[in-house]
Amino acid sequence: MRRKVVRVARTFTVLLLLLVMTTTSCGRTDRPGTPISPAPTTSSAILTMPDVVGENAAVAVDELQTLGFKSIDLGTVDGRWMVILPQNWRVQTQSAKAGTRLASESKIVLGCARIGGTHWP
Repeated sequence: MRRKVVRVARTFTVLLLLLVMTTTSCGRTDRPGTPISPAPTTSSAILTMPDVVGENAAVAVDELQTLGFKSIDLGTVDGRWMVILPQNWRVQTQSAKAGTRLASESKIVLGCARIGGTHWP
């Protein structure tokens, strides 16, 4: 009996949510039937890549974000699977050479090695 009540309550909640979404037009401010224009594109800034090799990975990511880079990935170069806490890693390689001019949306990959320690068993 309790399962049936829970199932009915869940079904009612979903139906109510669908009803609200269809009657409120999901926050659209234009009239129904008019096409929605795409969001305006922003021109990407051209930035100069700094040399972050040898820096702490967390500091390097912060520096790149402060400069305006938006897509920064951390990879490993020491055989570990992934970078979990960037503050425990040091940058060994960078995908773009220092001084290279890049768009702010360009993907930057920093190859990192764990600071101290050995592999976990």
